[in-house]
Amino acid sequence: MSDLPTPTDAIRTTLFRKAETLNQRLLSRLADVANHLNKRDHRAVIGALAGLEDDITNIRTYMKLVAFEFDASKEAPIDR
Repeated sequence: MSDLPTPTDAIRTTLFRKAETLNQRLLSRLADVANHLNKRDHRAVIGALAGLEDDITNIRTYMKLVAFEFDASKEAPIDR
C-alpha cells in the first residue's frame, strides 16, 4: 500500500498533466500561426490565436496552485 500516491501527490500530478496537455495545444497552435503568417493569411492567424490567452492563464493557474497549495516551502511569493 505504500506505493500508492498521497492525495496531494495525485492532485499535483494531475495539475502538471493538465498543464502539459495545454502546452502541447499551445505549441501546435503557435505552429499554425507561423504557417498562416508565412502565407500572409490574416484571418487564419486570428483564428489560430483564438483561445491562446485562456490556455496560458489556465497553465499559470495550475502552476500557482502547485506553488501555493502543494509546495511545502512556500518561500517565494508570486502575485495572485
